[in-house]
Amino acid sequence: MKQVEKIWAELSAKEVENTQKVELTEEQVELASVGDLEKQITGMKSALDYFDKRIAEGNTYIKELVKYRNFSLDVYSKLSKVNPKMQEVAQKKLDEFEKAAKELGLSSNSVPQVKEIKRLISETEKSMQDQKSLLKRFNQQGIK
Repeated sequence: MKQVEKIWAELSAKEVENTQKVELTEEQVELASVGDLEKQITGMKSALDYFDKRIAEGNTYIKELVKYRNFSLDVYSKLSKVNPKMQEVAQKKLDEFEKAAKELGLSSNSVPQVKEIKRLISETEKSMQDQKSLLKRFNQQGIK
């Protein structure tokens, strides 16, 4: 009987030891799992923060584009009102000058101001076309 009790005592001690090892192992696994979760949480928060900043940055760019589009519309509107009259007046003055120079037997092409006014008339027209093209690109991109 003593032998049975001795064996029983040894087995019980080993069972308690094994139970403690199992419990410690489970606690270590739980702690490791919590650590993994914490790392994941930190990584996800960092990623979301990055995405939120990029979204805010994108919204800022869009607002600036819309603001610039509105500015461009205003410029185009003013230019389309002023440009035809400005070009008409410039062309009329150029024609009058060239006519007067011809009557005097002079070549108007040698006068720097004639070259300059012709260049400005051309640039004014180009500016109108460029502004129109810019507005068209805004519309193509859906920026309204």
